[in-house]
Amino acid sequence: MSSYGTAAEVLRANFRSADDICRLKEDEFVVIMTRMSGKMKTLVFEKVEMINDVLRNPDEDAVPISLSVGIAFSDRENPQGDIFQDADTALQRMKEVRDCGCAVF
Repeated sequence: MSSYGTAAEVLRANFRSADDICRLKEDEFVVIMTRMSGKMKTLVFEKVEMINDVLRNPDEDAVPISLSVGIAFSDRENPQGDIFQDADTALQRMKEVRDCGCAVF
């Protein structure tokens, strides 16, 4: 299994069945989480950290990888674009500071 296949499996295992996990490109995924607000950002941060721990230490012959995540909640203050644009803005800001982890718009 490729590392990207592994990433998709780990995402599916760590998010709710109500969450939609979509692959945009080979190495880009979107997770649409319903019924979540900015008050729950700690929960999302913990999920991303747990997922990165799994992906950095694969059990099989997979190559270790990590996720960089941009987050935009529907209740965010001062949106500058649609929710996807704002999540991408958060992702780009995070990538300027570190190579993996997550940032909220």
